[in-house]
Amino acid sequence: MIVDSRQIQFSAEALKDAVKTYRELFPQKQPPGLLGTVMIRGINPISLGVKVQAMGSRVYREVEMAESEVAAMLILYCRKLRIPLPRTADKAIKVQGDNIALIVSKTLTLPAVPA
Repeated sequence: MIVDSRQIQFSAEALKDAVKTYRELFPQKQPPGLLGTVMIRGINPISLGVKVQAMGSRVYREVEMAESEVAAMLILYCRKLRIPLPRTADKAIKVQGDNIALIVSKTLTLPAVPA
């Protein structure tokens, strides 16, 4: 068996860009307003804290994104950037320092080799 695996690292800046994209495409998922900082809040399970400032307010409110939502957001962002992700590949995320990595793994089907 051969497994092709790769890791796509998202810096804090890339995470914020991914959140912006997610908010544009799914405005019903988060409150409207000015996007502030995006912080990794949990490691196992992974969660993000997203600061949002409502229009006319001076205070930022924090919205939490669960691991499944973060994974979906990163996959969506990869599609926007045209980073190829095989549909049939296994996908997982993990925290690496201040970054989040999207791990994409696919078991390769090999042709039978005559003996």
